[in-house]
Amino acid sequence: MSVLLHYYRGRVALHAILKGLGAGPGDEIVIQAYTCAAVVEPLLRLGVRPVYADIARDTFGIDPAGLAALLTPRTRAIVAQHTFGIPAPMTAITGIGRSAGVPVVEDCAHMTPGTVTPGGSVASFWSYEWGKPVVAGVGGTAVVHDPGLAAEMRSRYHRYTSPPPLREAMMAAEYLAYRVASGTGMLWRLRSLHRRLSGLGVVTGSYSPDPSGSPEYGWRMSRTVRWRLPNRIDAGRMQAHHRRRVTGQDLPYVPHRIPVIVGDKQRVLREAAKAGLEVGDWFTTPVHPLSGPDLAAAGYTPGSCPNAEWAAAHVVTLPVRPETRHADIQHAVALLSRIEASVDA
Repeated sequence: MSVLLHYYRGRVALHAILKGLGAGPGDEIVIQAYTCAAVVEPLLRLGVRPVYADIARDTFGIDPAGLAALLTPRTRAIVAQHTFGIPAPMTAITGIGRSAGVPVVEDCAHMTPGTVTPGGSVASFWSYEWGKPVVAGVGGTAVVHDPGLAAEMRSRYHRYTSPPPLREAMMAAEYLAYRVASGTGMLWRLRSLHRRLSGLGVVTGSYSPDPSGSPEYGWRMSRTVRWRLPNRIDAGRMQAHHRRRVTGQDLPYVPHRIPVIVGDKQRVLREAAKAGLEVGDWFTTPVHPLSGPDLAAAGYTPGSCPNAEWAAAHVVTLPVRPETRHADIQHAVALLSRIEASVDA
């Protein structure tokens, strides 16, 4: 039976899982390129070296073909990411990990809870922040399948405390603002404002400027998020069938974003914004949104993962929400096609 442990963020849950596996300085963790800096942050806090695996262009997840060559005696774990809600090839990934004696952890931040069958991993982690399939506020969960790992993590869990009252109040206000904005359809237009305010520390940001010193890694999920989480998960499960069919196909998984390949990504994003079409830019780099010295500090070597770099330059995404209709997707794809045609002209 799986054990659920609730943490302040999804990345804090990942940190707790890796710590429970004994990861520390001198160790390596294999993660995919074409990911978020939030996945790398807990690795850097633990002092382990991220080893980047390239992706397959059909799943945008780890390509098993090159995985075995990345494993060394220092590899402590493989983190398999289900990008955009598209399932990673877990049978192949866990098979490679099992042959090398390396456990696999599933990154389910883009998945809807209750719609995923454990893929042979020792644990998975989830996130309920803005932009995720289920939004309950800032919070994350570790779902631990391995009994030994579960016992180790439970023995440490008492050390985690609730966020300070001021942070609790800030997050409650942010969630209320999210519900109002999402109800009016203005949420995506406020992303830039949110990013600026988070940089000023006015709202809860997505990235910690100094993960080594952040107190967030000692916090449990806030009380208000924990209180509303069951209802939000139930709502997500009820919406799953609709989200599967929104593309016009009865998909075997629940999509979070629909990836669309374009030629000139930046031009398409600008033209889509002018047309009032919501188009996502992530992931913009192999470790979104890092570039230059920050990307190098995250341990990524340019040219090491060509498929990830291709995707960062040529993939935009369309949102899939409970209110999204098949006609909306058709309209968005047609508009993107016209934008692409104008770019090529």
